[in-house]
Amino acid sequence: MSDKALHKLKVLPEFKNLIRPLKKKEYLQLEANILSDGCRDPIVVWKRYIIDGHNRYEICTRHNIPFEVIEMEFECKEAVLAWICANQLGRRNITEETRKFLIGMQYETEKIAVTKRNAAGLNQYNLPESESSFLYDDDDEQESPRSIPSGHFTAQKIAEENHISQGTVQKYAMYTRALEEIGKVCPTIVPKILAGMYKISHKNLLELSRMEPSEMRKVVRKLEVAQQPFVQYNKTRREIQPPSSNGKAQPVQKPSVKDMPVYDPDAEITGLTLTIPSWSSSIERTKNKADLSSISNKARNHLIEALAELQIKIEDMLDAIKED
Repeated sequence: MSDKALHKLKVLPEFKNLIRPLKKKEYLQLEANILSDGCRDPIVVWKRYIIDGHNRYEICTRHNIPFEVIEMEFECKEAVLAWICANQLGRRNITEETRKFLIGMQYETEKIAVTKRNAAGLNQYNLPESESSFLYDDDDEQESPRSIPSGHFTAQKIAEENHISQGTVQKYAMYTRALEEIGKVCPTIVPKILAGMYKISHKNLLELSRMEPSEMRKVVRKLEVAQQPFVQYNKTRREIQPPSSNGKAQPVQKPSVKDMPVYDPDAEITGLTLTIPSWSSSIERTKNKADLSSISNKARNHLIEALAELQIKIEDMLDAIKED
């Protein structure tokens, strides 16, 4: 760790884009804290590129506030990207879409990093301490990295870290690849999907990513002009290509003002509130009636995964309500 000073660091968009952007209120609060107490947390870097602390660096540089720097060692860029994803997944204020993307990105990049390590003959003895955890858990047998299939090992490791199945990790990797394909054609839509503004199912996101660029842009434009706070992909897709008897797309009729539903700001919240008692009742009934000591590992893991995902969504909702 370096002493506090005004260090000159570098910013790589590929790293910065994996960091959840702060909301205006969050950024102003961070700025106020740094102005009042100084920069308490060090900026984490790799080869002078920031990998954690972009907002702190921007604020400290603008106000000439000294800060500490921690230099981490990685043998390749993919290992850095995997570390950034894992670090961001430790934060509670990310959307479910961002969580899926980060898990998928961590899997894709860490798999490449492990392959590069194996090709270079690196193992837990000649890797930096910060990197050796990528290859082995503390109580794993220390076998040769070349004997471990990188994809299987990586999926298992990330699945355990996030309390999900290996299949879910690989599914999220498909989600990440689809978003990257969409970003090549319509880069502005990706942050909005990750922010939860556009609700697109996994299946439909894959479908969107495989479209021809002109058709993809048409769908995205339709999503962009919709006035609802949360846009549904299915409805948009049907409006662009409604079914017909001969299988050909029919021209889309623009809705008139009289077709627009009356907006009720409490409708979604009221509907959600009414469903919560049934969740609580189901959980309490299962806890009281099921013999938890005799259930299969498969059923146990599926329940843990579902409850973990529910907990994340509840925390996101609570944070959103508090912020408003």
